Amino acid sequence: MPTLLGDYLKELGIVKEKVRSLANIKKPRMNDLNNKETAKPSPEEFYKIVYIAIKLANLDDDEFKNAIENIFPNRPKNSLLKEFKHLPSEIRFLKKHTLRQNEVEEKIGMSENKISRLTNEKTKDLIAVELICFIEALEMDVLETFKEIYGEINPDGKEDI
Repeated sequence: MPTLLGDYLKELGIVKEKVRSLANIKKPRMNDLNNKETAKPSPEEFYKIVYIAIKLANLDDDEFKNAIENIFPNRPKNSLLKEFKHLPSEIRFLKKHTLRQNEVEEKIGMSENKISRLTNEKTKDLIAVELICFIEALEMDVLETFKEIYGEINPDGKEDI
């Protein structure tokens, strides 16, 4: 049974094998991500697969937001900064960079102490939806943040895919 990622890629009408190849994802992993609900994409896998698919479908970067909505429709959508809107902008800036881990984990639906486990390298299983929820909760642009973290995607050394 296709996953929401598999459904989204099918809707775009692009060749999944080409996406897989350009994203440098192994064939069994791509099959799992497209067909097994238990297979959760890492943030980097999600970024590469979706961004490349969007470019192959000749869509603009705004489609990335639509992809997130289609692939993760039931994700937590909480703002980490909403309760501080009344404060001056410099104070909101400070608060944004001093959030408590347990607050973040709770509001974005991440398991308790996962951030600590990730930073202490006791786990490496950050999944795409968790990072997406965190970025959105900070009211940042997901695609631009992914580009900042993982770099621009230009698999052929060209400006466009």
